[in-house]
Amino acid sequence: MTPEQISVNLYTLRERLKTPAEFSTAIKRIAEIGFKTVQLSGVANDMMSEAEFVRVCSDHGITITATHEPSEKLLQDPQWSIDRLGKLGVTQTAYPYPQNVDFSNEAAVAKWLARLEEVNGILRAAGITLSYHNHHIEFVKVGGKTVMERIFTETTLAGEPDTYWVQMGGGSPLEWVKRFADAGRLPLLHLKDVRIAPNRDTQFAELGAGVIDFAPIIAAAEAGGCQSFIIEQDSTYGRDEFESVAESFRYLKENFT
Repeated sequence: MTPEQISVNLYTLRERLKTPAEFSTAIKRIAEIGFKTVQLSGVANDMMSEAEFVRVCSDHGITITATHEPSEKLLQDPQWSIDRLGKLGVTQTAYPYPQNVDFSNEAAVAKWLARLEEVNGILRAAGITLSYHNHHIEFVKVGGKTVMERIFTETTLAGEPDTYWVQMGGGSPLEWVKRFADAGRLPLLHLKDVRIAPNRDTQFAELGAGVIDFAPIIAAAEAGGCQSFIIEQDSTYGRDEFESVAESFRYLKENFT
């Protein structure tokens, strides 16, 4: 892993990205931490033009490594995402969440998987790699297999495994990183730790502050050619978001670069 491969998903900072001025301030602070790339997510697409997103990032030495596209919009109108990504100069994106997909209905899941693969082919023809970003819900069984397993075997989408959510679903983050990596389908990886709180709840945690062993996960991802190691933390529980991502950045830089 090189320092340039360490990215942050802007979804982590979403409450600090409500206006163009806030976006500019946030990118400046991200650059000061040491990041060179970001994943554009959690920011209103119409807040600024694509050219403005690129300009603000470029002004602070930041490039956009990937995006998350709106789930339903991507499936309904993939050309919209192709056009947007072209304006951003980005060739990596991910389907972020199975919005309005009924996982209790096997026919609905099969139809959804078929459409995901169809859209994957459309984006691939345009030079764009589509990855799948999981949560814990993909570990429910539908038709005798977990949805995660069916995504892997019934589509050719790349993966953007989320270490926290794989673990919360009862899966092995290392196993899923290895599977996508061994298949040459791991361009992006979401690194997120799991902390056990004093009240016994599980919480999102800064990297190195939780229970996940990241060394073998990162080694497997590197062996599989992972391009972007993306820090994400859905909630910082009142802690300043920039402090949290800075802690995770330091953890990766000090231990894996």
